[in-house]
Amino acid sequence: MKLLYAGSALLLIAGCAPMPQYEPPANGPQAQIRSEMDALLSRHNYIALSAAPTIACKYGRSVPVTPERQLFSVRGGYPTEHQGFRAIEAGKPIRLVLEGAATAQRRCSVEFVTEFKPGARYVVKGGISDGPTVISSCQINIVDLDTGARLVLAEQTPANNCALDRLSMPTP
Repeated sequence: MKLLYAGSALLLIAGCAPMPQYEPPANGPQAQIRSEMDALLSRHNYIALSAAPTIACKYGRSVPVTPERQLFSVRGGYPTEHQGFRAIEAGKPIRLVLEGAATAQRRCSVEFVTEFKPGARYVVKGGISDGPTVISSCQINIVDLDTGARLVLAEQTPANNCALDRLSMPTP
């Protein structure tokens, strides 16, 4: 019985492990980015911007080969981490994920691909938005601070076309 309790406690602790923080490649080109995201003023609201896991083709199936890595997070309208600029990989496409949660178990998620210019500075604006026509959706804009231009946010590309991903089961 003690083993059952010990195992349960271990699972609870492991489930609360923080998401790894984003670190750009050391020798590659970099840009600077900071957050002005808003999760609205409720202690139940949460929004986070992360670098999506890297997906590769292994054994004929698409699998994540690196974990999701968090850039910024905001809880209840207050930033929880990284209030200033931080480095992000530049000069090649990067897949990002914006995820939010609000009261009444409302959730939103936006996945996109973008590319940062080496040496440029950006600000992330957006977060959870509520209003008369919108109920808890995620919105995001990334603005180049030097030019004022919005960064293009493209939809993510489909899976890696691994062999097992393309299989379809026969219909009865």
